[in-house]
Amino acid sequence: MRTVAAHCLLSALLLAASGCKKDQDAQGPYGTCAPQTQSVKSATDVEGTVQFDTAVQQYVIYRAVPGTYDSMDIGVVCSTLPADLQVANAPVRFSGTYRDYGNAPQAGPAGRTYYYLELTKVTAR
Repeated sequence: MRTVAAHCLLSALLLAASGCKKDQDAQGPYGTCAPQTQSVKSATDVEGTVQFDTAVQQYVIYRAVPGTYDSMDIGVVCSTLPADLQVANAPVRFSGTYRDYGNAPQAGPAGRTYYYLELTKVTAR
């Protein structure tokens, strides 16, 4: 009887562990947030700057909107940036998907738009 119970417990643990692994793989290396929100635009191998945003209390990537002189996309990074990039004013090169942020903070100057940013790649420049 103990053997049957042990096998059932072991099987349940293996099943649970494999389920968690699949979820992690589906999210990509830097995580997914707000998957129910609409994908707004993508970025491929673009330059940005890391900042700690006090309005959302986490690291974000600022990117100047091409063709403008005062507009910024603020990507609230899903999951966590690598530790070596969690430095104010760190220049980065990244790729990913911007998603609708919804109820964005109103702090700061006009021309700043908040998005969730699902990174597929991020490196120091």
